[in-house]
Amino acid sequence: MKRPVLWLLGFLICGIVLGAYGSAPIYGLGTLLGLFVCAALYRMYKYRPVFVFALFLLLGLWRVGHSLHNVIEHPTPAVVTGVARDIGVTAGGNQRVVVHADSGLRVMAYIRAHQPWASLGQEITLTGELMPLAGPQNPGGYNQFRHLRSQKIDATMGPDTVTLGDVRLSPTVVLRMARDRLAAVYDGLLPPREAAVVRSMVLGDRGDMDGDLANQYRAMGIFHILSISGLHVAILMMAFNKVMGLFLSERKSGLVVLVVMVLYCLMTGAGIATVRAVTMGGVLVFGKVLGRKYDLLAAVSWACVALLLYEPLYLFNAGFQLSFAAVFGIGTLSAPVDRLLAKLRMRSGNFRKGLGVGIAAVISTYPVFAFHMYEIQLYSVVGNLVVAPTSAIILVMGLAVGLLGLVWTGGAAVLAGTVYFILRFYEIASSFFAALPHAMLLTGGGNLVVTGLGVAVLLVFMYAFSGFEGNFRKRLGLLSMVTTLFVAALFVRHHPAGLHITALDTTGGYTVMRHRNEVLVVGAAQGGEAALLRYLDMHGVRRASGLVLTEPPTPRDMGRLAQLAQRFETIYVAESAADAVALMVEHGVDMSQVVLLAGGDVYRAGNKRVYFFTCERGGVSARVAFGDMAMHIGEAAGDAHVHVVDGVIKTASDVFFTAEGAVGLHVNGRRIRVR
Repeated sequence: MKRPVLWLLGFLICGIVLGAYGSAPIYGLGTLLGLFVCAALYRMYKYRPVFVFALFLLLGLWRVGHSLHNVIEHPTPAVVTGVARDIGVTAGGNQRVVVHADSGLRVMAYIRAHQPWASLGQEITLTGELMPLAGPQNPGGYNQFRHLRSQKIDATMGPDTVTLGDVRLSPTVVLRMARDRLAAVYDGLLPPREAAVVRSMVLGDRGDMDGDLANQYRAMGIFHILSISGLHVAILMMAFNKVMGLFLSERKSGLVVLVVMVLYCLMTGAGIATVRAVTMGGVLVFGKVLGRKYDLLAAVSWACVALLLYEPLYLFNAGFQLSFAAVFGIGTLSAPVDRLLAKLRMRSGNFRKGLGVGIAAVISTYPVFAFHMYEIQLYSVVGNLVVAPTSAIILVMGLAVGLLGLVWTGGAAVLAGTVYFILRFYEIASSFFAALPHAMLLTGGGNLVVTGLGVAVLLVFMYAFSGFEGNFRKRLGLLSMVTTLFVAALFVRHHPAGLHITALDTTGGYTVMRHRNEVLVVGAAQGGEAALLRYLDMHGVRRASGLVLTEPPTPRDMGRLAQLAQRFETIYVAESAADAVALMVEHGVDMSQVVLLAGGDVYRAGNKRVYFFTCERGGVSARVAFGDMAMHIGEAAGDAHVHVVDGVIKTASDVFFTAEGAVGLHVNGRRIRVR
């Protein structure tokens, strides 16, 4: 059997998925199916250890069950004493501290600005209420539970009191202090914007990254250079190996370089991509020691298995998926893409080979980007080709600037000048790509069926271009069929039948109604706009039909309203709130977008009608009629929740439905269909 580790990885992933989404009967059925597949593989390959694969399926079930256990299930008053193992600053200006408590708990504490802030490795005592980790409040929202549990964190706390003690030095603390010293060198030698980029590339510190510049890098498809990726680690390992090879044998230099890279991994925070790259480097080194040939797919599979055994929830992490998708894409799609380029009469050579690797790495990450970020970078292949010649230079020189700056500031300043000009080139190039049409192509996402078909297209493409034998045309026919299914699924996803209503759990009380390509939002611009925009992105809605303001906008709402105006064709306001329209125009809202509503006005979209009712103080409510159904949304309903009259009644805690009707109702992430 060739590459049994790939099968082992597949069984482990199946076990994790079963454990995360299945139930007891599904566990038993999945185990039996796994044994059946093992028996079939044994008959096919006569590989005796094949039944070990089933053990990894069970191991995945057990490990993910342990990770999904919520240690704290209810808010609990507590006094937590421990050590600050990781620190950072939130967007709101509070300190984020991971506390390893003496009791064994790991707590994410959010220390307010007026409270004493902890240092890395410092003893700390917190008094407050331990809070359980929460799931997403809205469709596509932040899943705090899975994100923090994958970091082995058990609970969160906003402490009432903070008491600090002595600093405990440990190898990890010393390495993080060294990172802070290097960061200070960059801050002293480079302008703030460029220093933040170098800190991000070399040290994995994105705390002060300029948001506009980060968006430009994202549009160009080179955002990955702002993190400690596998490419960075590979470049540094090759550079160190060249230097050490001048003094040591190949095997000894490989072991020394591996130890150095492990320390570097710990210093930069041990991110998923860094750990993956160092693990793959370890496989390479030990392969040389044992005299074995290096296999990219086998090495990345072993790295993936090791990480998933340590923490199975990594499987659902976008960074984990992007990191491994890119490497698997290079290993499986580079040769088929190269054959396609040859079919298109492109001459062979280093450029075609590099282009094939770049295309394979980029398109293999498209399904992950579409599923999690709801968009893809259309020009990312070209963008990566532009920066490829200098990426190794800036990384090696960036690290050299930091190390040299610790002992000789003048010499480091000379090298820093080169780094600065390369970064300025990146900034100019990324601004050009960001200005191109559809640089960030909104695709929508969050749908497993559509994503699965997208992955199937890539796999069938790999199969079709694995060679040009006599059955090549049949393979192209299969590729055309799978691609057609994928396009059809995309169309159905973006043009759903019936009426779909989503009540978002936000301060503004936004309710989204989707009927084919018509999207109408009812709510108040009083908070929760990020959740609303993310929901629209998830469904691929670049510009929605209308926004009905259930409350007259106030001066403090204008910033939010100006942000929303860019995503809506029309904004509906009660005519009794006409005074607020002038304020809206002052803040950048186009007057042609604004429509004043009177009581009884009707909005029609297909067989859906929305009747508007207004009150004297500028409030608006809507009555939605669709087939047999009628719903009240907004002020006339009595509160910000959806109330369905003639069929569905939604309260704060329950949903009841009795009538017929083609309505899909989503309530805080739950989807209910009434047929």
